[in-house]
Amino acid sequence: MSPRPAPRNINLHPENHTPKTLTQTTFDVIVLGSGPVGRALATQTAASGLSSIIVEAELYGGDCPFWACIPSKALLRPAETLAATRQISGAKELVAEHPTVVVQGVLSRRDIFTNRWDDTAILDLSLSQKNCTIVRGRGELLGERSIAVKNVNGEEVVLTANHAVVLATGSDPIIPDIPGLEEIQFWTPREATSADYVPEHLVIIGAGPVGTEMASAYAGYGGKVTLLSSSAEILPGQEPQAGRLVRETLQDANVDVRVSVRATRVQKNADDTVTIVLSNGSTVSGSTLLIATGRTPRTHGIGLERLAISPRLEVDGSLVVTAAGGTWLYAIGDANRLSPTTHMGSYQARIAASAIVARAQSAIGPLDTSPWSKFSYTADEKAVSRVNFTDPNVAHVGLTVAEAKEKGIKVRAVEADFQFPGAWVHAEFNYKGWANWVIDSEKNTLVGATFVGREAADLVHASTVAIVGEVPLDRLRHAIPAFPTVSEIYTALYAAL
Repeated sequence: MSPRPAPRNINLHPENHTPKTLTQTTFDVIVLGSGPVGRALATQTAASGLSSIIVEAELYGGDCPFWACIPSKALLRPAETLAATRQISGAKELVAEHPTVVVQGVLSRRDIFTNRWDDTAILDLSLSQKNCTIVRGRGELLGERSIAVKNVNGEEVVLTANHAVVLATGSDPIIPDIPGLEEIQFWTPREATSADYVPEHLVIIGAGPVGTEMASAYAGYGGKVTLLSSSAEILPGQEPQAGRLVRETLQDANVDVRVSVRATRVQKNADDTVTIVLSNGSTVSGSTLLIATGRTPRTHGIGLERLAISPRLEVDGSLVVTAAGGTWLYAIGDANRLSPTTHMGSYQARIAASAIVARAQSAIGPLDTSPWSKFSYTADEKAVSRVNFTDPNVAHVGLTVAEAKEKGIKVRAVEADFQFPGAWVHAEFNYKGWANWVIDSEKNTLVGATFVGREAADLVHASTVAIVGEVPLDRLRHAIPAFPTVSEIYTALYAAL
């Protein structure tokens, strides 16, 4: 189904860096996609002396700075700050008469962070510091190392890569096949993060990271929000307790959370509201519908079929697409389905760029792609970190208890609430938080960790380091957190060892 998003007047195709402005058509490295992942790779290959070009179909910078990571966090932070202020005597009195944030102030803050959807600043940075050529247009594989680029005005150029073509094409929202959906205008995550008003009643289908974050944001603006989850608990990829704590906080903020329900039909009403019929026979009506049911890699329609390569790309340790033959085609970020986050994609970019440079220079023999080598994406298999910026935050790395058991690991879990001086001082005896560590009992090392709490996102990195370093817990217990800080939560882990 083709999306029918609610319109917003944003120019996705600035008229500069067009195909006809290129002075050369052969480069060492061609990157499809200008998001943080593609830019990280091109920056590294260009710095190593390989001529590099970035092909971008829309705004330079990709989704992250304009519709995803950056604007969503800009929208969420004010309400989180206000909620935190209400926990501190001496400060809470100043906001006692302000139940919600000032919406226009929040939207103005978001507009500053997105540069009002003008990509000039990011573009200039790449041109001045990263030594990369840029061309606007949609890239499509014609054959091995050959790319056709065509912009919205019909200008076209064929590029040739000496060494590598890199797919850093990002992802698109999944639009479910719900009867009636094609008849209405609805929001995708792009509209949710770029809106210039608060809907009277926002109904969200999907309770993963995007759905829960946008529920937190719009509830914080004073709007009515209903969140629909097909799973028995929201945030189904996380520890169940994490989902429960976020759900309870959303419900405390008057979000109507409904679990174990699916949308079976959507209909537009005479007053322009939308009614969603649910699998349990109930209905919910709202002024705006947000579809937040996940994302799919943007690998269809980019010419892979010409090379008999499935859009579901498989990669080796150095991110080479195995079905392409040879070492000329790479897939990083969302395109390879490994770990769809900006930071893990950028990590993959460093791995792939190192491999491209090494192979181009022919300075070494076969690359060492053994675990934790310079040319292996091992962290994507053992230490993927992610943060859900709801209030409270959910920060996680590695495996959940269920995932560890599925892998046959003899698991021991250590759970703890945030009951210690660092948390009490941080929130005046009412810090609501929970931590869980997943231990491989046979190896006596961490394999996973989850932290739930307001402003708790940074707690996860210490566990990330412990997992990557495979630090024995007998040694880790000597890493003592400073007093009084929220990091004292780690003393609960040590006490249980």
